[in-house]
Amino acid sequence: MRFTTLLTTASTASALYLPRAEPSSQKTLVQDALYDGHCFYPRPTPNFNLTSYLGTWYQVAGTPFGPTAGARCVTAEYALNANGTVRVVNTAAVGPQEIRIEGTATPVDTAYVGAGAFKVEFPSTPAGGCPGPNYIVQEFCTDHALVQTQNWTTLYVLSREREPAPALVDAWIDRAVALGSDRTRIGKFNQTGC
Repeated sequence: MRFTTLLTTASTASALYLPRAEPSSQKTLVQDALYDGHCFYPRPTPNFNLTSYLGTWYQVAGTPFGPTAGARCVTAEYALNANGTVRVVNTAAVGPQEIRIEGTATPVDTAYVGAGAFKVEFPSTPAGGCPGPNYIVQEFCTDHALVQTQNWTTLYVLSREREPAPALVDAWIDRAVALGSDRTRIGKFNQTGC
């Protein structure tokens, strides 16, 4: 009896004296995705146009990984190959060292929703564990593109301009978050002095 009274008193006291957590204002974001039994894939933008997409892009934000972690002046150049694939040339600077890697982007089967979804492969880089696209253009406008990988693991915020206004980059990051990217993993990339 004494233990029950003590427990009741302690419970009441803790309820009275412990501060309550404020309700979270963070909303759960739910995104439409494709699932092929192995991986989840963001849906590509319906307005993707490969001809307009070709050319030079500058990565101004995204989730750092592999060779781009700590890199600056990250650039991607896309050109159409005769066989319908896309030649990919990525460059970056890590300290005084220039990095350059060439690969191929192949449009994926239309089961993955068609245009704007590619399987990008580079020599000596593992293909990954997903059978579908590893490069999905979620948003494409004349000045920027938001590109995501399977399972939302890597984000590329690309700009046609090397150093767009910071407010634009922030708006593009906000849009990427609205499309399912994790804001805590996104960083801005240094494009100054390139």
